[in-house]
Amino acid sequence: MQLKSNNISHDVKPGRGLSRFAPLLCCALFLGLTQAAPARATAGAGVVSEVVAVGDLPVDIRAKLKAEEGFGDGTDVARIAVVKFTIAPNGYFGWHRHGGPVWVAVTQGTLTLYDPDAAGCPGTYYTAGSAFLDAGSHVHNARNEGTEPVVVYGTFMLPAGGLVRIDAPDPGGCPL
Repeated sequence: MQLKSNNISHDVKPGRGLSRFAPLLCCALFLGLTQAAPARATAGAGVVSEVVAVGDLPVDIRAKLKAEEGFGDGTDVARIAVVKFTIAPNGYFGWHRHGGPVWVAVTQGTLTLYDPDAAGCPGTYYTAGSAFLDAGSHVHNARNEGTEPVVVYGTFMLPAGGLVRIDAPDPGGCPL
């Protein structure tokens, strides 16, 4: 099923072997990906997302990152979601944050991540074969500045009701 929201095309394809409730889980996850954005939010463009897997944990697990990273004393992880993102050349996510921490693995191309909290908002480059942890609680943007598609997989660690994407306004000060 291909849907469009906020100028971002989302290609949602539930994986094989999911329970008969998979369509409901995918719809809930999809709503997190395509929620209505506030008027000040920045829309992305040229990003296609594919839900690879969604699973609820039998008991919430408390996940804590380094003290200086987001979510203070940690977050209760209730759901794990894996999403494949394909970013077209010159495509970008738009400014956003997440409802929980995200492990990101780049499998093709080079992703440029912008963090407005860093002095001068320099781009950090992640090439194929690299990975990083996005604490999820801070606003950021990522884009494909190359000439070939970029493919990344995000493994989202979400609390009950946590959203994969939470739109945010442009924080200013970044060369985008």
